[in-house]
Amino acid sequence: MARVDLNDYVYVNARVRGMRSHLLTRDFFMRLVEADGFEALHALLEQTIYRREANEAFLLNPVRPDYDQALTLNLIAAFRKILDAVGGEPRRLVATLLSRYDVQNIKSVLRGKHGDATASEITNILVPVGSLRLEQLEVLAGQREIRDVINTMHAQQIKYARPLIDAYPDFTKKDHDLAVLELALDKYFYRDAIGQLKGKGTNTEMVRQMLVGEVDMRNISTLVRIRGVRLDDGEVENLRIPGGALSADEFLHLDRLGDIVRIVSDYPDPRYRKVLQKALAEYQEVDLVAFDRELEHEMTRRGAAMSNLDVLSIGVIIGFMWQKNNEVINLRILLRGKAMDRPQAQIRSDLFFVEREEGQAA
Repeated sequence: MARVDLNDYVYVNARVRGMRSHLLTRDFFMRLVEADGFEALHALLEQTIYRREANEAFLLNPVRPDYDQALTLNLIAAFRKILDAVGGEPRRLVATLLSRYDVQNIKSVLRGKHGDATASEITNILVPVGSLRLEQLEVLAGQREIRDVINTMHAQQIKYARPLIDAYPDFTKKDHDLAVLELALDKYFYRDAIGQLKGKGTNTEMVRQMLVGEVDMRNISTLVRIRGVRLDDGEVENLRIPGGALSADEFLHLDRLGDIVRIVSDYPDPRYRKVLQKALAEYQEVDLVAFDRELEHEMTRRGAAMSNLDVLSIGVIIGFMWQKNNEVINLRILLRGKAMDRPQAQIRSDLFFVEREEGQAA
């Protein structure tokens, strides 16, 4: 039997291209939107890569299938398949990309404890594809209070416990504002993840670009959210996540402008100007949520575009991961919209698609 080398991207990228061929097209989404009734919708889902999970959800509850959980299970299976197909540097870089889900899962546990959710309610929304196993997360979800969650993380030597321990006094001082803990987590995550990317190889640089881009988008969103709020320079600086393109001085300068139009026009990096102008238009027409959504769409575009840079690089994996995540988001929007009897036009307007480049595999 031929040995498969898991230390390069030839084998895994061939598998990922096969997985990418199962991504749903815009036309198929329109068929889902136009499906007349639950049976027609489920019949269409049975034609997709989600059929097994959708059918299992239906068997468990024919009246109200938990499609949200079905989508999560499919996403987990897809990302684990990629991780299992790599070794060496590719595995290290893929693990770095997937570590974002560790932070997402910890936030889900903290939010659940903050909102008095049950352990099972918390567990149902977890995406255990990072270094934290489901068993560990279930133990965290089973704790009584946020302090107990943090203490358990520390006892299990989970590295994300340290920033939470350090931020906990401020959390209690600020009326248990969960944003304090979440910001501490984010700062630690990006410092740790970017710090692990040693060297200047093409694959390392692709992963670094995605992480730095996320930091930039987060900082832009923060500037827009705090405009007009009276904060001293130290408080403003504390809200900035280091690691992005904006220096501390540039962040403070933009905050002092106090106006979203000026923040966009004065943003120092010209690469962001087009997306910021589009996000500003969304904000002026709708609201702040629309502004943030446009920033998220830009990261999806960037991730998807990585697929076209080098067919023998991690770009193929990055492209699929961001497209798959966007597909799941679209399906959640669609399925919830159908369940709420939202007009088809409203559902369509909330969906986001990345147009495939000419010559890109289906």
